[in-house]
Amino acid sequence: MSKVWIDVLTPKQALFFWPLAERLKRRGLEPFITSRRYEQLDWILRLLKLDAVVLGRFGGGDLRGKLATSTERQRLFLRYVNGERPVAALSSGSIEMMRVCFGLQISHYLVSDTPHSPVNALCAPPSSKIFTPFAVNSSEWTRWGVRRDSILRYRALDPLAWIIRWRQLEEKAPKPSIGEYALVRVPEYKASYLSGRGLDETVEVVRLAAKIFSRVLVLLRYRGEASALRRRVPSNVELLEQPVLALPFIKNASIVLSGGGTIAQEAALLGKPVIMFYPGETPAVHRFLASRGLLRVVGPRGLSEILQLCEELTRSRVRRRLEERARRLVETMEDPTDFIERALLTLLRD
Repeated sequence: MSKVWIDVLTPKQALFFWPLAERLKRRGLEPFITSRRYEQLDWILRLLKLDAVVLGRFGGGDLRGKLATSTERQRLFLRYVNGERPVAALSSGSIEMMRVCFGLQISHYLVSDTPHSPVNALCAPPSSKIFTPFAVNSSEWTRWGVRRDSILRYRALDPLAWIIRWRQLEEKAPKPSIGEYALVRVPEYKASYLSGRGLDETVEVVRLAAKIFSRVLVLLRYRGEASALRRRVPSNVELLEQPVLALPFIKNASIVLSGGGTIAQEAALLGKPVIMFYPGETPAVHRFLASRGLLRVVGPRGLSEILQLCEELTRSRVRRRLEERARRLVETMEDPTDFIERALLTLLRD
């Protein structure tokens, strides 16, 4: 039986590759999943019951630490994967996987909606194909030296892969208590592409939201954030320290203020009022959602606009309009899992 290797580095990737792994099994392939020790990832692997082999760990916010753990992870991969002999490998930008695939001549398929990520300087050019949403212009990939005919675009945004499978997840997901609240997501400030930016912006956003909403929920990322933020935010702010599936919290929120890209997409596709305060350059998929009127982007210098935007976006007629726009957009989309499954099977037969 042919083996397909999938490397999962983040909760978003776990949610995205989870249904694809199941589909490949039904097609007679043998997918095997690797992951890393990472406080944001461990819990969702258990929740999804993904039988992942944990090799290596997250390198933290320091560039030297990232490089050291990446180098060690390549060594662990070489030892493990050489015995598995996969016919293909998929990742959303695993430098360690890409290096081992290059060395062992394994076809690597990049599945990514983040062409702006710096890992693509190493991951994109050697990949056999790149699967990416239709909202990402091919030029965002060709700037890395990728050939246009290697780019395969699916008519969907990534969160649709698990939004349409929500019934399979719903019973496993903790739910927020009833009541009106604003939901805030902390940016991924330990990522190399943000270099520590995002916590100060989050504090400012939370303070502003707390002036309008009697209750503000903040989805944290790392240990220690709660103690660092508690001293800086009002008393009506709840800091959610344990990682959770965001969807039920988004569904019950009056508005979502996101420093993270995935939650902003989820909220927009659900037709929720969403303001994105991501501290870097606005990614392609979010520019697309903004052009469709489903997302408002506020830069670090424009945080003062949030009060006015919150009042505008939570009006009942505006909320109804957002829900209708989202519904119409989603109706035009396909299941990204279907697309990748079909394309990958074709590629493996050729």
